[in-house]
Amino acid sequence: MKLFVANSAVCRKRLQLTPATKALSLGMTRKCQLYSTTATATAEAEPQTLQDIEKKSTLPATEAKKIEISISQLLCRCHIGPVEMYDQLVKEGKVNSDEHQRNIIAQLQRIWMELKSYHPEAKIESISEKEEQPKGWMSKFSSMVGVKTAAHTSQANDVDAPKSLYIYGDVGTGKTMVMDLFYDTLPIERKRRVHFHAFMLDVHARVHKLKTMEPERADVLGPIASDLAKEAYVLCFDEFQVTDIADAMILRKLITELFARGVVVVTTSNRHPTELYKNGIQRKSFMPCIDLLMEKCEVVCLDSPTDYRKTSREMSKIYFSPLNANTTHTIDQLTKDLTGGKKMTPTVLSFLSRELQIPEQAAGVARMTFDDLCNKPLSAADYLELVKNFHTIVLTDIPRMTMKHRAQARRFITLIDAMYESKTKLIASGETGLLEIFNAEEGTNELNDDFRLMMDDLKLEDVSSPLFNGQEEAFAFQRALSRLIQMQSKEWFTRPN
Repeated sequence: MKLFVANSAVCRKRLQLTPATKALSLGMTRKCQLYSTTATATAEAEPQTLQDIEKKSTLPATEAKKIEISISQLLCRCHIGPVEMYDQLVKEGKVNSDEHQRNIIAQLQRIWMELKSYHPEAKIESISEKEEQPKGWMSKFSSMVGVKTAAHTSQANDVDAPKSLYIYGDVGTGKTMVMDLFYDTLPIERKRRVHFHAFMLDVHARVHKLKTMEPERADVLGPIASDLAKEAYVLCFDEFQVTDIADAMILRKLITELFARGVVVVTTSNRHPTELYKNGIQRKSFMPCIDLLMEKCEVVCLDSPTDYRKTSREMSKIYFSPLNANTTHTIDQLTKDLTGGKKMTPTVLSFLSRELQIPEQAAGVARMTFDDLCNKPLSAADYLELVKNFHTIVLTDIPRMTMKHRAQARRFITLIDAMYESKTKLIASGETGLLEIFNAEEGTNELNDDFRLMMDDLKLEDVSSPLFNGQEEAFAFQRALSRLIQMQSKEWFTRPN
């Protein structure tokens, strides 16, 4: 039998685990079986703690590199659920006990228990077979005469799925942390934890590929939902949000198809489902998706009064203002320290038939201006590619923004989301202090050319419409500021790259 864990430090370094799992692995006292590489496991095998394993293991480094399962998988084998994991973290001082978080974790424990005996594979395969459509004119004819989609035909093959969970609440209350406890301890292989931005980019790529391969296919989201369900029938989304009409129209059908295949969703969001895509274009068309989320999900609020990102912690100085010679000198020196004095050179990131120009980079550090990243028509795809290639971003010359700069502000928020999710480090300089970067109350009557063109296309004349009055930007920027504050902590900035 393979050696499950030889050295937990090696596991933590080698495998990408969420912060909660890393914290628990460092001080865990739960008893887990350790088997040798040659011996067969027996009932008499002596249980050891991870601390004992770390102290006593004599496995050579070359063998340690062959470890085949993560610490989170080991926790699953030990049947440690989210409640026990949370209790252990509290006991060891890794997190503070919070009754609001415990209420959510109790809900997650319910799903965790039900999923242990849940097997939707037959249902997924059955729907996959039914959705195979004839190509060409027969496909269009099927749509015209009302051939039912997988979402409609699935009821005959229904399997009782555990009720999904939609966790919403203010920023910094621990929504992501509790979801990660659930994900890390879940004892199944077909699960996926992903930031919602990244998930939608993946879906768009799949849609494009399928339409290219089968241009006559009437329904592309059904097969895509089947592929997603075959890969993972438990989906954990971080930061579920809908701000784009293209995403809204895709989600309206995709969510239906995923639930029809028995997929279980656990998601975090800053908004209640009924607030999703609020003030969005053609929102009425998105309402069936909201209704389905309300039906299929237990909707719970993590309403802890504490923003844990803002709690007292040792902070690093990573944001510098105002923009002057002293700030420039400080940024230059920090960049030199981060790169070990290596010469910075330009490069180009090529992906998804796109190119992103990086004017200066060296040793995993990219240095760019606000104009480079936020004053150009870039999207989440560009920012995700950026953080995939660089562990540290030096972002200079951030201006003070008002509603006149809402397009730039939205890109900045998306950039911070991508950096936060990937644990990327940030060094930045700005025109004003961090808390004064964006003012949603100023400039609401000033629209740039992009927004005027959009208003013309939509035949809108009322600038006071909620779509343009800054509510969405102010809400999103509050989350971004909370994240920026956490990203200044020494804990964040001193973690290994």
